[in-house]
Amino acid sequence: MLADTAPERLRRYNNIRVLRVRRTEALTPRMRRIVLGGEEIEGFGEGPNIKLLIPPQGLAEPEWPMKAPDGRPIWPEEPKRPAVRTYSVRSFDAAAGELTVDFVLHGKDGPAANWAARARPGDRIGVGGPGGRSLGAASRYLFAGDQSALPAIAWMLERLPSAASGTAFIEIAGPEEEQPLSTRAAVDVVWLHRNGAESGRSGLLEKAVRAEPWIGNDDIFVWVAGESSSVRAIRAYLRDERRLDRRQFLVIGYWRYGMSEPDYKKAYNNDRDEDYFLGALT
Repeated sequence: MLADTAPERLRRYNNIRVLRVRRTEALTPRMRRIVLGGEEIEGFGEGPNIKLLIPPQGLAEPEWPMKAPDGRPIWPEEPKRPAVRTYSVRSFDAAAGELTVDFVLHGKDGPAANWAARARPGDRIGVGGPGGRSLGAASRYLFAGDQSALPAIAWMLERLPSAASGTAFIEIAGPEEEQPLSTRAAVDVVWLHRNGAESGRSGLLEKAVRAEPWIGNDDIFVWVAGESSSVRAIRAYLRDERRLDRRQFLVIGYWRYGMSEPDYKKAYNNDRDEDYFLGALT
């Protein structure tokens, strides 16, 4: 067991970092940017996804899971237990020591969105990771995602080589949610407006993907994320109708209509199926 004099972070489960809000920015009516920093950001690595540990509202002194002698987590009692949610890294600036995360303010009772809506400079949040899978190598890319996937798509577009090309379909509520996105690649960004349709129920992403004629190209990679029913339908289309190899696509559910993230993960493992795991091994 670690000595009491060891730095607190080393005693936390998975060496969770505790960062502070540096500044916030309203990107659109439904998306807010939070820039995090602090001493514990040193050594932050590479990867598209992070775990956020969100303290309960009104808790003066947040508490974090600690590491038991056998390596398992010891969580604070329920009134003080942080909520764990998965988010995409929007950007990381090692020189400035800043991690940027964009939050969708969906107006529902979600701990992450509620925290982001009220976040102020100095507020603390736990961060685990980064990690996760990203793009496979290709000359042409197809991206498809709803607003929850927008930060990840923006992150990937900025990293594409100039020789790459493709299309990014992004489903949002309406034109007020569009954002300027930058890329060196020849990628067309197509905004799909729901125009009053409920998020996760519009069918816009599947329709757009089905309309793309070049999906059977041998040198293509397809990245899809969003609501469960939408991504499941697109995965089936790519695999069963377009006959893409499992190494040519990465499809994952970020959320499921009517379920919290922990319940969705427990029941459906974020719709990660055999193709997801086999694709990661080859």
